[in-house]
Amino acid sequence: MKRVGKKYEIISLYNDRIKAISSLSQRKRRKDSNLFIAEGIRICKEALNNGWLFKYFLFNKSNLDNLQINNLTQEILLKGGDVIGVTNDILKKISHKDNPQNVLGVIEQRQSMLPINLNRDFFVALECVRDPGNLGTVLRTMDAVGAKGCILIDECTDPFSYECVRASMGSIFNINIIKTKAEDFITWKIENKVNLIGAALKNADDYTETKWDLPFSLVMGNEQKGLSSKILSSCDQIIKMPMLGSS
Repeated sequence: MKRVGKKYEIISLYNDRIKAISSLSQRKRRKDSNLFIAEGIRICKEALNNGWLFKYFLFNKSNLDNLQINNLTQEILLKGGDVIGVTNDILKKISHKDNPQNVLGVIEQRQSMLPINLNRDFFVALECVRDPGNLGTVLRTMDAVGAKGCILIDECTDPFSYECVRASMGSIFNINIIKTKAEDFITWKIENKVNLIGAALKNADDYTETKWDLPFSLVMGNEQKGLSSKILSSCDQIIKMPMLGSS
């Protein structure tokens, strides 16, 4: 029988459940629990509409008459998530912000591993990207252009960090997140005849001259070091995008 969530209140900052949720600011706790946090009505609704599972949904209990919050709580309860009315101070503690959103979701992580099925699709691959804000912005752009998935190669920043989820503005719930190693990525590229297009400056062609034959993957590297030699040597094309400004 499918579980229906429970609805209750917590008002203590020192409640064990609140402390556990607050600890999700740490990457290790997110990894161990397979949970992460998303803030705001619109972003939580995006997650729900895309089938992501809520373990908890916290809302400011002073907003009991908010229709959008009430609708979300009913949907989440029916899908097995617990709904918790909390104080604004608790939301501050969990979000680590002085002006938190009125709602906050604790959501199960969802990610894939290679190999993945290919059609006439395109992907974005990122090698050792470190900045969570950069990753969130890339996810938002991918969502806008209809990319199939984001492949994270080797030691990338955590896509489920607070900063990345915020920067993605909900797009993380529309993008397939795939984690892999460089060697497995190269094998996948060869076996599936993926047109691999690398972003770099040296020996690069203008992006307007690129053959964007499907399926393809655009691969970008670390903010400081760029792409590694092993990924660059596997690329079918190297491209650059000229900057029109003065810096």
